[in-house]
Amino acid sequence: MSVISDEGEMDLEKCVQAYEEEEIELPEDSTSGKLKYFLAPYFFEKTWISDIGFSLLGTFISSFAPLAYFCLRDFYDNKIETKLSDLFSPLWMIIHYFLCFTFSFLDFIYDRKKVDIDTKALQKLLKEVAEVDLTGDPAAWRKIASRVNLFSKETGYHYSVFYSGEHCMHFFVREIVKPIECQTYDIRCYYEGKMYRNFWKNPPNKVLAERALANYNKSFENFGGLSHTAEKDGCRDGIFERYRNIFNISMFYFMIIETVSFVVMIMAFIISMISCAIFNLFATAQ
Repeated sequence: MSVISDEGEMDLEKCVQAYEEEEIELPEDSTSGKLKYFLAPYFFEKTWISDIGFSLLGTFISSFAPLAYFCLRDFYDNKIETKLSDLFSPLWMIIHYFLCFTFSFLDFIYDRKKVDIDTKALQKLLKEVAEVDLTGDPAAWRKIASRVNLFSKETGYHYSVFYSGEHCMHFFVREIVKPIECQTYDIRCYYEGKMYRNFWKNPPNKVLAERALANYNKSFENFGGLSHTAEKDGCRDGIFERYRNIFNISMFYFMIIETVSFVVMIMAFIISMISCAIFNLFATAQ
């Protein structure tokens, strides 16, 4: 009996040790992992090609404002500003191209942090949340994130789904807990590259989501407060989010100023042509 007991204890210790030695790899743990998480999809999915095209289009549209200015200047035959305008035009295009490209790149990073998750990966996430002790294990969310990332790679997805354990937790609260709390049940995921909004209507998925939510509620006694505070993702807020908002607002006002300037110069050009035609008409009549 003592031998059997000793063997059982040894097996149990091995299982515990194997569980404790589970390798957790997340992008946040290394600089190369961070760069790979944010930049690898941008280059290997060839998103940069569409951003270049968008930037060229934005630069072309923005060139209408200086074009109106040059037309108005040439109408009055101002030779003094010729050399200045020749330098200003290429610089204008380069600045606008840089701004448009930066705008596209920041939007990609923001969407990358928002997480577009596949249906199978979401099912794996819910299964892990339903089974893991979220309070007994301090690294629970890191393990969940690592397991979901590993599962997604095994199923053919080339990049990590979650950046960190905290990122995984905030995603779960924002995309699973909040829709259920608000009774909208708008749990979104992707299936074969297309947005799938009927996740909750599938009975097995519904049961899985309810199990995950029940374990989450049971694990956190202050669920109500945590739900609302965790809705803000630390990976999406902070310096990057503030910088992105400032940049987008600046771009918005910059576009308004350019549009108003273009309209004013076009109106000035039209009024100048009408005035010149009237003057020539009176001059010819005399």
